[in-house]
Amino acid sequence: MKRILAILLAALMLLTGLAAAQAADAQQMLAVRMTELADAASGSTLAVFEVPEGAPLDEMKRMALDMQIEARFAQKEALAMLSRAGVQIAQAGRLYQDEGIVSMARTWQGDQPSGRGGSSAAALTVNLETGMEIYLDELFADAPAAITAMEAIIERDVLDGMSDYMEFSDLLPMPTDSFFVDEGGLTIYYPEDRYRYFDGESGSVTFYWHELADYIAEDSPAYALAHPDVPYSRSGIETACFSGLVSPMLPIELGDLLGDVMQDVPLADPDYTTDALVYPLERERGFAVEIPKYAETDEEETPVSAIRATRISFCGLLKTGVTTDVQVLQLMGEPARETVYDEDAAFDAMLDPGTSLMYEVEGRVLQLHIGEDGVLSCVILRSDYPMELL
Repeated sequence: MKRILAILLAALMLLTGLAAAQAADAQQMLAVRMTELADAASGSTLAVFEVPEGAPLDEMKRMALDMQIEARFAQKEALAMLSRAGVQIAQAGRLYQDEGIVSMARTWQGDQPSGRGGSSAAALTVNLETGMEIYLDELFADAPAAITAMEAIIERDVLDGMSDYMEFSDLLPMPTDSFFVDEGGLTIYYPEDRYRYFDGESGSVTFYWHELADYIAEDSPAYALAHPDVPYSRSGIETACFSGLVSPMLPIELGDLLGDVMQDVPLADPDYTTDALVYPLERERGFAVEIPKYAETDEEETPVSAIRATRISFCGLLKTGVTTDVQVLQLMGEPARETVYDEDAAFDAMLDPGTSLMYEVEGRVLQLHIGEDGVLSCVILRSDYPMELL
């Protein structure tokens, strides 16, 4: 037994070493590197983008990329500001890159270059083959149609659930000059005087690739992101249910304490169903977590009992707004239960009128709600059946 353990340990060390070497090689091949800098004296944090030595770019592209980064993110100015007494800056950055593009975004809270306090956001996406900035309309085969579809999503799924107490929530028309792309989708950043979160940060809206895939041009630099070459299968649904995750991009699992979720993901004020408190995610619009309404523990000490999504491609196979009831039955088979929600019952359950197909998968309940139009409108992963069905 000890010999077997020793062999396994040696194999693990070898794999770890190979992974580290591959990570180091990948780091050397990055076109852009992001570094988070902390200034202990002021408590400020900066997100700095730079083109590293050894980047796979010729000198002209390197210079062009350096100039675009500085012009867009004012990094030298931010560093200079830290030398002034009393200045406080809190920046957070995002970076995505593949063989064809690099996409960067940075939010900036606190003292601004203008001398006032507040929040701002900036983003830049660059074609690594040309060294030039990619503009939003270059991603789409029909840009006006794509933007119309995006604004319809904002009106239906973002504005509809937004608090009336938000001072800055002027989301339409959608700005097109500041966006970021990664595996999760396309994020549009707003000026703070148009959209701002309760914590003061400039707002943004993310569109998931399954919502945009039909509009992405075949020669688009984002085509591979919108059409990933992944062999999706029903086993992926079983794995997701077992793990209690609805999306790898969302760091929430069934059973997480609500207080822990609040530390990681900003939540809006709760809505109520017949037997649950439903907390929409403030920034990942279309997602929400539930806890039992009548739990014996304090809210923050109560485990998440359900995660719901009205804008999701669940395991690449179950897509809200796309997948039909026939396709659900072909993939999942006959449900363990089937529940019809008329208008009143749907209102109480925060669903559209329609029919929920309940599947028992890996000890969880997967509720696939089909609207009256015969299309999947909501996916809910539950730890158990809702009280009304027990």
